Amino acid sequence: MSTLAELWDNAEQAQPEKVALISSGQRLTYREAGERIRKLRAAFESKWHLRQGDIVALLLPNSIEFVVSYFATVMAGGVVQPLDERLSSAELQALLLDSRARFVVVHRSLWLKLKDARGALQYIEGILGIGITYEGAARYDEWLASEAVSPRDSPVMPDDPAELMYTSGTTGEPKAAMRSHRNARAACRNSRKGFGYSSQDIIAIVMPLSHSSALASQMMPLIELAGTLVILDKFDTAALLAAIKNERVTCLRAVPSMIKLLLALPEFCMEQLPSVRMIINSSATIDPDLYVTLKQRFRDVLIMNSYGLTEASTCTILTDAAAMTRPDSIGRPIEGIEMGVIDNEGNLLADNEIGEICVRGEHVFSGYRGRPQETSAAFIRGWLRTGDLGYRDAEGYYYLQGRQSEMINCGGRKVMPQEVEECIRQIPEVADVVVVPMAHRVLGHVGKALVVLRVSGSLDAKAIIRHCSRSLANYKVPFTVEFVAEVPRNSLGKVLRRAIPASSPPVLIAS
Repeated sequence: MSTLAELWDNAEQAQPEKVALISSGQRLTYREAGERIRKLRAAFESKWHLRQGDIVALLLPNSIEFVVSYFATVMAGGVVQPLDERLSSAELQALLLDSRARFVVVHRSLWLKLKDARGALQYIEGILGIGITYEGAARYDEWLASEAVSPRDSPVMPDDPAELMYTSGTTGEPKAAMRSHRNARAACRNSRKGFGYSSQDIIAIVMPLSHSSALASQMMPLIELAGTLVILDKFDTAALLAAIKNERVTCLRAVPSMIKLLLALPEFCMEQLPSVRMIINSSATIDPDLYVTLKQRFRDVLIMNSYGLTEASTCTILTDAAAMTRPDSIGRPIEGIEMGVIDNEGNLLADNEIGEICVRGEHVFSGYRGRPQETSAAFIRGWLRTGDLGYRDAEGYYYLQGRQSEMINCGGRKVMPQEVEECIRQIPEVADVVVVPMAHRVLGHVGKALVVLRVSGSLDAKAIIRHCSRSLANYKVPFTVEFVAEVPRNSLGKVLRRAIPASSPPVLIAS
């Protein structure tokens, strides 16, 4: 298994004059992008004296500069730390202090946010700014203009670290998942196999490149195949539809919330977007009704679902044909990936038994940086513990039943929040819902449902509890229902459970 430096070099050598990157009015061929990468790498080495293993944080929106900075870093032997542009200054400070990044590449639109992370800046030795003229930040365009191409070979080996990907922190403190070049290349190979990408594909990237889903399952496999990336700096339905039409995009990967907004537009259909051959749902389970609507709009287009996590990238694929009969499944493992369902002791369970989903293979991360205890706890008998509860059916399809850490222990009985949430989503007036544990002096914990209505006041709490009582065992019925304006989610659509207040006044307590 080769390195990420070789991944780019092979693509450039195979298709030097093919358009590689399209973004914000720029179009770069593989040769032109390669020249920028080599110049920036030379600047990193000569001006920053970047050493092997040094961490370079990228605080950038989706852009050509992100791709160039990423490959310049890994070719020089550095480790990329992508930072989500939606993070607050306090969150950025926490991540930079945790990683002890030596250098930062920052876009002008995010400079003030970084500047407010003062506690971390004292440890930063160099800042490279894109479109920034502030004192203390070197200029990206000047570095590209002044540096000669470095003639040296890349010093990295397959097992050297390449990325620090911070977990989303939906249920706790974010941790830095270390991914080697070997891990990243294996994840890239898995995505190519699972989705069937080809060198002729043109993919629209609207999900943030700071997250594993876009980075490992979209950017990397398309570059490895010498395909074309159409990079949008943010999700905007009009801009995305224009890009699909103008650039004849063939592949689109999006989260359910994005798909829902796109489906609100009548022009988001096969007849108006004839170049599209594949749409992939990612990062969160898609509602079966949403899937059916999507398939009706794009009858002859492959509609796929997938499952993965920061520590292992994409692991399963739900193919178009299977999704029609199993819309609630996350699919089957990609060829070459081992998966199973285990009990608390790490014993593999039989089909249809609920336990913790586990995976293993070269794509699995190296460990959590600086956290040996958490790394040890993440593995059992050679398996990576995903933290997701679920089961496998007799035909090898996997189904999620919630998170191990989110399971509610109600009087000794286990309640999977996802099962209750799916029940409540069947109510037409409900737009969104999340079920969380609430302390109870007798039962230990009971469920609390936070419900978003499509129209405020269109439903009362008693109606929701009556609905659940007809479909669920009594211990699974929410003890409390609370109406909220929205369910907090991250940029990938995952519920930010740590952002939900621990206590809030209930609307109704069921007896």
